[in-house]
Amino acid sequence: MTDSLQPIWLYLGTHDGLRRATLQGDSITFDATCVRGNVIRDLSIHPRDPAKVLIGCGLRGWGLHRTTDGGMEAEALGFEDRWVWGVTRDPTDPATIYVGTEPPMLYRSNDAGVTFEPLSGIESVESRPRWTFFHPPFEAGHIHAVAIHPSRPSVIVAGVEHGGVLRSVDGGMTWQETRAGTDAHRIAFDPIDPDRVLLAAGSGLFTSSDAGLTWRAHEQLAGYYLHTVTFAPTDPTKVLVYADRSSDPLHLSTDGGRTWNTVGEGLPASRPADPLRFHPLDPTTIIYAGDGDSDQSQLFHSRDLGRSWTALGDPTEKVWRLEVVPAEHISV
Repeated sequence: MTDSLQPIWLYLGTHDGLRRATLQGDSITFDATCVRGNVIRDLSIHPRDPAKVLIGCGLRGWGLHRTTDGGMEAEALGFEDRWVWGVTRDPTDPATIYVGTEPPMLYRSNDAGVTFEPLSGIESVESRPRWTFFHPPFEAGHIHAVAIHPSRPSVIVAGVEHGGVLRSVDGGMTWQETRAGTDAHRIAFDPIDPDRVLLAAGSGLFTSSDAGLTWRAHEQLAGYYLHTVTFAPTDPTKVLVYADRSSDPLHLSTDGGRTWNTVGEGLPASRPADPLRFHPLDPTTIIYAGDGDSDQSQLFHSRDLGRSWTALGDPTEKVWRLEVVPAEHISV
C-alpha cells in the first residue's frame, strides 16, 4: 500500500465546473477550478500528461472544453449548441478523440480537437427514432458511453442513454445495433482480454466475449441501476461498479468481473453519477464521492479494498464525474 501515500490528482466533474484536488495519504488540498457554471458529464485525461484534460459539459451548460494546466484555466473547443455526454481518446493515438452528444451524434477528431466530423452513420440505426431522454430542450437521448478496443481501434462500442448499444468495426463509418432498448451508461474493455467488454446499464451489468457483438446479462447484478464500471489500472483482475442504491452502492470483483461482493455498506449513494475509481498506483485503494446534504458530495477513500472507509476533507459541490491520476507530468 505504499503507493497510496504518493500524491495523486483527483479531477472532480461537479455541478459547478471542474475542480482538481491533490490527495496525499489522508490529506486533500483543492488546487484549481475552471468552467464554472457548467455541469461536467465526462472527462478524458491525456495518457502521458495528466494536466491535459478534455471536459464534456451538458444538462446545465454546453460544449467541449480543454485545460492544459490541470484545471487552472480552460478553452472552449466547440459544441456550444449541444450537450457533451461522452469524451474518449483512441488508446493507440490520443490525438484521435470521440465526442458523444445530445442531440445524439458521435463526432471524431483526428487532430487533437482542432476539427471534428460527425459519424453520421449513427442516424441509420433502426432504433434511432425511438431514442429519448427526459430532460428538455432536446429530450432526444445521447451518446453517453464510448469505448475503443485497446488493440483494434477500428472497433468502437457506443452506448445510448436511453436507446441501445452500438458497434462499429470500421472506425465509426457504419454501425450495428447489438442491444436495442438498453439504457447504456458506461462501457469498459477488459485490459487482460481485450475482446471482453463490460457494460454498466440501467438494468444491470452485461458482458460480451466478442468485442461487443453479443451480450449476456450478469445474474448477480440483474436489475441494479449501474452507472460506473472501471478496472484497476495496475491490477485489472480488480473491477468496481457503482449502483444508484442507498443500501449498497459499491460492488467489487477480484476476478475480472465474473463474481461480485458488496463493499462500503453505509456509504451514501451518488445518484446517476460516475463517482468511483481505483487509485492509479495502488489497486487496494479506492476513491469515491457520495452524496451529502444541500446538493454536495463527500469524498471517501479506502486503503483495504473497501473494508473500511475514511472521509476526505469537507464536502464539495455535487460530483457527477471522477477521475484519478498520478500527480506528475510526463513529457509528450
